[in-house]
Amino acid sequence: MIRRNERLVKEIHHTVAELLVHSAPEGCQDAMLTVSRVELTPDLKEARIFISVYPPDEALREKCRKALVAIKGRIRLEIGNNVVMRFVPQIKLFIDDSLDNVEAINILLRDI
Repeated sequence: MIRRNERLVKEIHHTVAELLVHSAPEGCQDAMLTVSRVELTPDLKEARIFISVYPPDEALREKCRKALVAIKGRIRLEIGNNVVMRFVPQIKLFIDDSLDNVEAINILLRDI
């Protein structure tokens, strides 16, 4: 079951990344969106998709979050069309700020 879960996570990650590359949501053309992580519950009913937004601007992130929530149904449809699963999982979208933490650590290390 673990291997199946890992395979599905990779396929969902790839599908959502392709969708974001080829048709960015309205309002996110000024940003670079990347899928940083996908988590799938053990029962395969829910997928948590973490998306990084670059450049790290708070207003741009909020704008992109709203745009991504608006196309959540389309994302789920693409997953259903491209990933072979019995049930298409419910999707929860999160803006990932881990790149900000990495940048802050790099700045601190440079100052040492």
